[in-house]
Amino acid sequence: MNKWKLTAIIFIILFVAETSFVGYGFYLIEKDTKDYYECLYNICEDYPEANFETPICRCYDYDVLGNFVIAKSEYIN
Repeated sequence: MNKWKLTAIIFIILFVAETSFVGYGFYLIEKDTKDYYECLYNICEDYPEANFETPICRCYDYDVLGNFVIAKSEYIN
């Protein structure tokens, strides 16, 4: 087997592996963005503030002194 054929096979394998990692990264970013918007616009729509830390959505409301307190917390899968 020629050296250039072995080199070509190695580069093809590396290219496929790198492309799959990049594609999986885009998938994870899209899923996180979808969950973030789900938290802000569907779960915490009646609250003045929301925070999304994967996978927990927290909704905040004002207490008597005007500080934020957790009013609702929900797990998003």
